[in-house]
Amino acid sequence: RPLSGGRRPVTPPLDTLAGHVVACPDGSVDSYTHLYDGSERLTSRDELASRLRSGERSFSVEPQRTVPGGQAVNVARQSHALGGDVTLFGHCGAETLSFPFSVESLGAPSRVTVRAFDGEDLMIADDPDAFDSCDAARLRQVGLYAAPADAVFVGNAVSVVHIPDILREFAAGETPVVFDPGPITGIAASRAETLCSALGDLADRRPVVVSPNAAETTAFAEALGLDAGGDVAPRLRDRLGIDAFVVHDHPTTRIITDEVRRLDTPNVERTSRTGGGDAFVGGLATGLASDWSVVDAARLGTWCAAHRVSGGQFGGCEAVASLRERV
Repeated sequence: RPLSGGRRPVTPPLDTLAGHVVACPDGSVDSYTHLYDGSERLTSRDELASRLRSGERSFSVEPQRTVPGGQAVNVARQSHALGGDVTLFGHCGAETLSFPFSVESLGAPSRVTVRAFDGEDLMIADDPDAFDSCDAARLRQVGLYAAPADAVFVGNAVSVVHIPDILREFAAGETPVVFDPGPITGIAASRAETLCSALGDLADRRPVVVSPNAAETTAFAEALGLDAGGDVAPRLRDRLGIDAFVVHDHPTTRIITDEVRRLDTPNVERTSRTGGGDAFVGGLATGLASDWSVVDAARLGTWCAAHRVSGGQFGGCEAVASLRERV
């Protein structure tokens, strides 16, 4: 099923969402905390940096909540919220994690401490090697590559070290693979080249959509030796040899196929940025699984992301439609 840019002025009706999204392969238990300097809560990373520069070294922590996390987990949660049929192949083997959709566990989740600040959180991985044993053989063993899917999501290229081999293992098919590399700032050139080669090999067999944010786009391009000046996304899409490159960002999302399309992202009051990108990609993957054009699917992603960062939840069709009407 070839991807198309699409020229509809509005997203198709939300009741046309259908299809099966498969997401893999990470998963975490995210423990949110507030950070205090004495009796004063630090509400921003700038405040923390200021305290550290002034010589402060003693802080206290107040636990808030524990929730499931990880790119694949969040994409699955967003797709499920939209009414999608979802299967998650993730690191979800913990008593604290439960989901209302089908899960094939790959082992214990990563542990992440989230310092909750206003606007943008600080995330600290407590066990950065949690996914080292996750490779194509393990995913083949649990049935990922035989699972029926109308769209597949793969993410977290830094924490999951075997992502290039996992991508190469997908056989030919008409349904798209959506890839979000995650926070790859500082990625080594050799690692970027391996990832580039794997995505190109995959794109020779089936449609591939890569969807990072603006900072990740720049980091990927620079690691591949591309001049990051101007809009590097079209050149990066050509270098990767993929069908579509979607840069999810605020205030504009860019969709690069054989042309460049731009979407204004909804202007909402943000209470958090955590999970906004995952909500976007969840909406994108769900739209593509429903046979929407990549532009229509990206437009849905912008509304899912806006709902997430303004309310902290993964919005269903009714919530997304309500937000779309208000903004």
